[in-house]
Amino acid sequence: MRIILSQRIDVASEYEDVPFSVYHFPKRYINQIHPGDRFIYYQGSRYKKDHRYYFGCGVIGNVEPDPTGEYFYAEIFEGHPFKHKVPIYHPDGGFYESIDFADVRNKPNPSWQNSIRKISDRAFNAILQSADMNIDVGNQSSQLESNNNPIDTLKELNKRFRTLSAQERSKRIQKHLDRGSSVTKALKSVLGASCQICGWSGFAKKDGSNYIEAHHLVQMSEKSKGSLCTENIILACPNCHREIHYGKNADVYGDGNLICIDLSNHKTKIMKNTIAHLESVQNISS
Repeated sequence: MRIILSQRIDVASEYEDVPFSVYHFPKRYINQIHPGDRFIYYQGSRYKKDHRYYFGCGVIGNVEPDPTGEYFYAEIFEGHPFKHKVPIYHPDGGFYESIDFADVRNKPNPSWQNSIRKISDRAFNAILQSADMNIDVGNQSSQLESNNNPIDTLKELNKRFRTLSAQERSKRIQKHLDRGSSVTKALKSVLGASCQICGWSGFAKKDGSNYIEAHHLVQMSEKSKGSLCTENIILACPNCHREIHYGKNADVYGDGNLICIDLSNHKTKIMKNTIAHLESVQNISS
């Protein structure tokens, strides 16, 4: 499905968005956005006409609630800023979003106040053409999401995240990425939903999957590049995870390809989750 995402960039957003990385929205829109949807960013303004334009595109990844359940986070894959802003007004008159409007709604003009809204295929393509974008923004992400081999998924995600800094993410967005990211899900596919420190198996969630948390050795808040890559992440149960962060004498440090962990009830060394290590685990399992 093609959709428009309203994203403020000329003025401060009231939501915890990171353009081209994470989209934050209230739950009333949850049925209007889905993983795999292709989107175009829209900057709107009630008062300034020159602040009404399209400025980028991408593909929706995972969509998950925040701790309150009142808001959701959507990951953004393959985000592409436009080379130039595209005004909402079509050169031939009317609005771009009025093209083939009957395919997605009853009225010619969209509800501009809606943060998430459908757009017809032809209108979507017309905006891309006006932005001089000659790319298929959905192709690479579709391949990633449909990849049956989690190792291949992790290789691709490591490539994407190797130089990505986490400096713009708030604590709440960090929590979303910690627990809901594609990296964590792919790691669980290879390692299983068990704590790499104590061996605890995650409890069953309502959706049938097992709950486990992800701990970043170099914390995302330290703005270190590569903090989202596999070798910087281990799977941990809630108890071990909390002790790592808040334990009086907890110590976790790297030693080459090993991670040394010293907690009150567990002292162990585990392999870093490098691609080579994960491939060896996958080969043993198969």
